Amino acid sequence: MIKDKKVKVEQSAGAVIFRRQGRGILYLLLQHTRGHWAFPKGHIEKGERSIDTARREIEEETGISRIRFMPGYKETIKFRFQWPPKSVDAESRLKFVVFYLGEVFGGKVVLSEEHKAFRWVSYDMAMQILKHRNVRELLQKANGLIVARQTRPIVPRG
Repeated sequence: MIKDKKVKVEQSAGAVIFRRQGRGILYLLLQHTRGHWAFPKGHIEKGERSIDTARREIEEETGISRIRFMPGYKETIKFRFQWPPKSVDAESRLKFVVFYLGEVFGGKVVLSEEHKAFRWVSYDMAMQILKHRNVRELLQKANGLIVARQTRPIVPRG
């Protein structure tokens, strides 16, 4: 039972994180303590830009600080959830999350207490692991952009 009919709105930011390995691309997935797999994200603090939140959250949740955000990718998803989960006093919440696409260059993953595991996986494996449709759609768009930029012909200047 929901104790209040008001819906609290939350705003977060995060990123689809990838690294190049040989000729392939691997994506970083984090497993939350509640079991589901996702990309790093967190609440936007007052006065903070969403891209700064994404950078901060990546470092807080993974320990990775060297990241380059790719231009041309900024996607927003929204979803409803109950907080706290499975509580008779749960509140209905609506969350908007802005995602960027970030390439990392080395660095060891050190998980925060919010997560219990991480995996670097191929696109196909990530699509199998990720359960939420809107998160899989983020990955599809990100992968499409990476592939398009890899196959773009180089045009000589001059």
